[in-house]
Amino acid sequence: MLEKYSGKEINRAGEMLISEIVKVDESSFSKAMDILSFWRFSHESPLESAFKIVQDYATEQDKNAICAKRLKRHASISLKLKRFSSMKLKNMQDIGGCRAILSTEKKVYQTLIVLKRRKEFRFNDGLFRIKDYIKKPKDDGYRGIHLIGKFNDLFGGSRSIEVQLRTKNQHYWATAIEIVDLFTQQSLKTNQGRREWKEFFIGVSEILSVIDNIHMFDKLEDRLQFEKLLEAAIKKPDLQQTISKVIDSCKNIGIIEKLNAFSRSLQVINDNAAQIPADGYALIKIEINKKVATLNAQVFESSQDQEASDAFVEAEKEATKKEMVVALVFTDAIGGIKEAYPNYFADSSQFIKYLVFIEEIHKRLSEGQSSFISLLRRIFK
Repeated sequence: MLEKYSGKEINRAGEMLISEIVKVDESSFSKAMDILSFWRFSHESPLESAFKIVQDYATEQDKNAICAKRLKRHASISLKLKRFSSMKLKNMQDIGGCRAILSTEKKVYQTLIVLKRRKEFRFNDGLFRIKDYIKKPKDDGYRGIHLIGKFNDLFGGSRSIEVQLRTKNQHYWATAIEIVDLFTQQSLKTNQGRREWKEFFIGVSEILSVIDNIHMFDKLEDRLQFEKLLEAAIKKPDLQQTISKVIDSCKNIGIIEKLNAFSRSLQVINDNAAQIPADGYALIKIEINKKVATLNAQVFESSQDQEASDAFVEAEKEATKKEMVVALVFTDAIGGIKEAYPNYFADSSQFIKYLVFIEEIHKRLSEGQSSFISLLRRIFK
């Protein structure tokens, strides 16, 4: 089977998508989007193969692991091509991506170890394509592990698929930053945006890293989680300073109030995405207006690949003309898309819970008590 478009045509389409021409030449834009649609959906079969492997290995390490997959959005592809001027569309390694969210860092690394045994993740030079953002976080505070694999396509070749492994707490952080980007029209996810927001997320990332290294933290009830984090703060002066900076940001920006307001402003027109058929997808469309955002979900069976592709592309064309976010996603989460992609539902409840913890810890530490035992007795009497 031969590919419909050459590598040169695919790269040219990528160049067109970020050029000024497409703003005035609708036919050129439409053609570029058609080529992008073909190239993106040529990753669908390799992505499914990668997803099944990741799902099997992640749930073997953590029975409560949440796995999800997606094809990269036009807006994200264009932004990445603009940020990295030497990058070509045909060489972009995360057109197809899947993710495993695990309870602890230990289980993240256990999953990485078993995935590395698969031939799909070893390249011809014998090396792996791994970026460990847990040991060395990105400048914006992002943490997680990215692993690139090669999986067979329908044309006798292969496609690069990116696998992301992260803890639940790293996922809460990533969710919150995407919600803020969505509603404030910033680009904190690419380390842009307002300085106070960036400093806030860097600080919270450091605190969540401490939490991820507290033994059995995810198994504790809220009261004991708070107690363990308080104990860590009392023992670590650097953590106290980070908490103080985060609290200053919370007050200056009104972060908790804003996150709650974002959640209240989102109206879910339908909740079809709650249940997706096996191997199927949900097309998510979020429209942003001044006072309200609306979410609509359309579900496709696995046999409707072409229909999903066409609907995705048409929605993305529409999104270029108004404030709208479009995504085509799948997850095995019991709670459906909302559990795996809470950012699309403006759900930052778990993140806010940690901010409340941090506020209370800062308050108690500011009172100057040095005895951990007496402090706990006062809080939990």
